[in-house]
Amino acid sequence: MQPRSRSERHALKTKDDLEKERLRHRSGAYFRYENRDNPIDVVMNCPGYLGSRERMTAGTHCEEVNYAEREHAKVLRDEVTEARRKCKYNREEHRWRCIAGADQAEVDRAARMQHDPMMGRKNVSGQPFNIVNHCYDRTPAGAQLEHHDNMIRYRSRVREAALAMRNHLGFNPIIGEQTHGISLPPPPRPPALALA
Repeated sequence: MQPRSRSERHALKTKDDLEKERLRHRSGAYFRYENRDNPIDVVMNCPGYLGSRERMTAGTHCEEVNYAEREHAKVLRDEVTEARRKCKYNREEHRWRCIAGADQAEVDRAARMQHDPMMGRKNVSGQPFNIVNHCYDRTPAGAQLEHHDNMIRYRSRVREAALAMRNHLGFNPIIGEQTHGISLPPPPRPPALALA
């Protein structure tokens, strides 16, 4: 073992220095010690290495690069803003076109309904009969409906007379005669307008 100088001996007085010295002289197949004074320094042959003078005096080229980067960021920000504005403008234009189209469709529908002669037929009642004043319409359909209703009334009278005869209505069994007569009205005739 080589003798140590006084400065080396004084350097090993602290615990950290002693541990570093022991690590420096440690041996083994799995361990390789690399002594570095500054752990954040870059190795000289590394691509990220920049000398101290070059680091402090980058020159005007570095400022040109920074200026170009700032200008590029401005252009990119303007392009993003313009693209967003264009998207919003197209969306708003589409919305107003849809509103104008809906208004025009409503106007066209109203005009089509006004010019269509059969459109008013949809407001006609289902039967040719006025439920407010209980009158039949003065049309062939109204006359046919009136005749149909008269026939229903006539058939009810016929049915009434048939039931009365079966139940001996108005027959006096003591004298054996029909005391109350059962009469049938004449069958209704269809009006001339219903035959038209």
